[in-house]
Amino acid sequence: MIQSEIEELRADCGLAAKFWGRTFGAIGAIVFREKGEDAIKRLWQLMLHQHQQGFYKQGLIKLGISPDEPPAVAAGKYHWYTNLIGGLTMEYVEETPKKVWIRYTAPMWTYPGTSMLAMPASLRRTIFSIWHPANGRMMGNKRLGWVATKFVMEGEPYDEGYFYEYDHDLAPGEELRFEQVAHTPEFDPAKAPRLDENLWPESRMLKARRNWSREYVATTLDCLRQMYGPHTTNYLWEQTMRGMAVQYARELKSDTGVDGNDAEAIATFFARMLKAQGQDFELQRLSDDRFAITLGSFLPFTPDAPEALRHASFAFQSVTAWTLNGRVAVSRQPSPDARNPTGETWEIANAGRWLY
Repeated sequence: MIQSEIEELRADCGLAAKFWGRTFGAIGAIVFREKGEDAIKRLWQLMLHQHQQGFYKQGLIKLGISPDEPPAVAAGKYHWYTNLIGGLTMEYVEETPKKVWIRYTAPMWTYPGTSMLAMPASLRRTIFSIWHPANGRMMGNKRLGWVATKFVMEGEPYDEGYFYEYDHDLAPGEELRFEQVAHTPEFDPAKAPRLDENLWPESRMLKARRNWSREYVATTLDCLRQMYGPHTTNYLWEQTMRGMAVQYARELKSDTGVDGNDAEAIATFFARMLKAQGQDFELQRLSDDRFAITLGSFLPFTPDAPEALRHASFAFQSVTAWTLNGRVAVSRQPSPDARNPTGETWEIANAGRWLY
């Protein structure tokens, strides 16, 4: 790719990953707020199990991790690579081929800002009890376990643990241990594994980061539907979208470089967000004061997503316009284009009066 193309891709994928990443964290915060501690733990259990079943084995291959690697090394590299691609900061220490440490350093991607302080401290123990101990089973190795040692939500500077290959098969339940460790190995970046640049050029890394964060949102909504059905899920999703608009509309608009807050500026902001997300859309100028955006895709969901989910998602656009300028009206309606029966059209217009 030429320099201008890679710079544009960096900007687009960075903006999309930021939006989807914060959206993912916001869903969890809303579930905890509305449904409580047991609900957020159950959501993480479902989501991580579903994500692991769908991605772990193929992920080892895509990341170029050799099947000949010791199991602890393979598991450590998987988490090191995938989370670095996803935008998390990590540390990796291969103490021995049978003992590999990983650390998830702050600030926390999952719950950015001070939202981490509001989540129950027990949540991180729940999360690290689901995915990491299952790595051995996923690779067909009964000797690989996970030992969790530190947690950010308990006042430590990072979440930490190590994969360990025992000299005997582990009985069910023995794959996980908690251990208090006062002194752990120092991370040396020069010794950390590196992705094959031929297999993973920057363009692929950028797109993977965008898709990684987007997929977590889609998986989480699917798990919520399993837990609560569509009506409650749509309510939780709408609350998430409203909160995202209030909290981040101005920051995201600044990220896009759009100036002003009239209908044209807001329509341009929406279009730049859609472009960054890889959506299929068309922006039209209907007049100096009216603009329309027609969507042909509905990521992170399928184009045939039900109307109630589309309505809930549109809360981001409606509350964003309200947040940025209470004189700009936004509306949505199903697309009248027979060639795109599952699409929709947004209209953004200067109302000429205060709407609220």
